[in-house]
Amino acid sequence: MIESLLFAGTASGQVGIGYHPAPAIYGRASVEGRPLPNIGAVGTGGIESGGYYLKRMGYQPLEVVPTDVQLEKAPFAKLMQEVKAGFGRTMTRLPEVFGVSRQTLYNWLEGETPKEAHQAKLAQLAEAARMFSELGFKPTSLSLDRTVSQGKSLLQLLREGADGREMAKKLVRISQRATESRAKLDDLLGGRKARLDVSDVGTPSVNESA
Repeated sequence: MIESLLFAGTASGQVGIGYHPAPAIYGRASVEGRPLPNIGAVGTGGIESGGYYLKRMGYQPLEVVPTDVQLEKAPFAKLMQEVKAGFGRTMTRLPEVFGVSRQTLYNWLEGETPKEAHQAKLAQLAEAARMFSELGFKPTSLSLDRTVSQGKSLLQLLREGADGREMAKKLVRISQRATESRAKLDDLLGGRKARLDVSDVGTPSVNESA
């Protein structure tokens, strides 16, 4: 009975028990000039965008860093490069300045940030290295043990926070004076080396048990 009323109402153009006839869509409507559909409610303060829905699906945005920024060395790594160039092989002595291991220095060289207590000392060490490079001075382990000021060596002074550039200058001057003194002594000796005489050593005793 209901079905007959529905079909009857539909066929005659009359409304049957609350149902209204709707025309069928036979073609695809043009979308030109029509706004995109609104995809759900974002919520208070939200911004509806593609990124918003990607985040809701579990996707996280990736930060793209330019290549030139990725390759840029940290400032302390650059200081360590200067230290390595200025001190050369004697770099193995430099942990004395900080009271750290050799591996720690190599970690700084690779970009690790030193503790705040070491940063100022590293800056002064780099200043000393620059001075060595400027003056063409190649420090040796022996020269690093020379007394520079206040009865202390360069490394001891840098450990206490001394001015790296000034202390390096002093060490170079002291080393140059020592070299000049040796050259003068060689001239006085005529390039000869002193030979030991038997009297300098002493006569061996006949009685071995004596």
